Amino acid sequence: MKLKYTKIQIALEIVGLLLIIGMIIFICVRWNQIPQKIPGHYNAMGEIDRWGSKSEILIMPIVGILLYIFITIMSFFPLIWNVPIQVTDENKEAVYLVVKSLIIFTKIEMLGMFFYINYYTATSQSLPIVFLPVSMMILFGTIIFFILRTYRTGKKKKV
Repeated sequence: MKLKYTKIQIALEIVGLLLIIGMIIFICVRWNQIPQKIPGHYNAMGEIDRWGSKSEILIMPIVGILLYIFITIMSFFPLIWNVPIQVTDENKEAVYLVVKSLIIFTKIEMLGMFFYINYYTATSQSLPIVFLPVSMMILFGTIIFFILRTYRTGKKKKV
């Protein structure tokens, strides 16, 4: 089954690509200002608890690119998705469209978090203490929103 992209999904895919490109450009432009030792890990409070070499700054964009590619490819195969309701011939297009939106939204949110962490890493700063709780609320809020929307969409189409 081939699902078409909605306008918002296309816009979000562009945002995702811009986040990856932005990370790469930011690192390239700031390469000479990035210290030789950068934060290699942050604890739950946002404090730096491990230092690493400057080259470790490249890990986040590489993981971001791989994440983007893998999740984008996965979004073309709705039959492999674990959908929380029974998918029928009547509701499958609507349900898969909602789940595809969930996949794209969470992908973009994760890339946004990567971009944010990458900035703080490149500038050798601790993350704000609110980073973890706010990012988790955004991520899990999105997941809960789309799961509820999937249930509602599946029930509407059964009639």
